[in-house]
Amino acid sequence: MRKTAALVAAIGIFAAVPAADAAKPADAGCFGKDRAAYIHDVAQTDSSSPGASEVGAILSERAGDNGEINRAYKTSCGGDPS
Repeated sequence: MRKTAALVAAIGIFAAVPAADAAKPADAGCFGKDRAAYIHDVAQTDSSSPGASEVGAILSERAGDNGEINRAYKTSCGGDPS
């Protein structure tokens, strides 16, 4: 029983080592942080904010390519593993 527990522990340790060495993004979460900042800016009510109609126009232009645009942005801001 003790050998089995030791073997399971050793496998667990060795299984975790590659995950620790895996590539990490230069700026993890950059897409989400930037998106939240954009939404916050759009939600402002002062005259410098784009307003709902302008945002609606932007989003409708992106409709077909939204996923591709988001992935490209994530790559450009350092969100991909390097």
